[in-house]
Amino acid sequence: MNLDGRALVAPVIAIALFVLIGVQTSDALKRSGAWVGRGHAAKSSVDPYAALDGQLARPDPGLAPTGVRDPFAYGSTPVVAHLTSATPRPIVPPPRPKPVLTAIVWDAAPTALIRYEDRNFSVKAGELFAEYRVVSIAQDEVVLDSGGQRLVLKRPIKGD
Repeated sequence: MNLDGRALVAPVIAIALFVLIGVQTSDALKRSGAWVGRGHAAKSSVDPYAALDGQLARPDPGLAPTGVRDPFAYGSTPVVAHLTSATPRPIVPPPRPKPVLTAIVWDAAPTALIRYEDRNFSVKAGELFAEYRVVSIAQDEVVLDSGGQRLVLKRPIKGD
């Protein structure tokens, strides 16, 4: 077997680096206290969270509401908070928007273009859209029926 010096250089450097990294890692772990060597006692036995536990255990009187029962106190007399009751007001929904006539196409079968609730409808006489029925379409107006109530939409004037 013929050993060449160049063939041994790379393994020797790798072993040296491995030993160096191991020594530095063990030294850092010993300094931090995370790794105590054989026969050595821990350097610090002080709980780092003791001060925080003490602060959390102390109640803050500014945060405790008055007149409310403590849910964690067993057997204490409950304190009833006096609440003022307001008379309930009926909730009135806002009025629904009215349809807007945008155009009338006048020919043998007239068609109206109506905008309602952010949608465009192309309707003819007798058709339904949303909750409206188209009663009639004239050259300048459209008559709608909604539950027996008539609604007349006028054609928009140019420039409006």
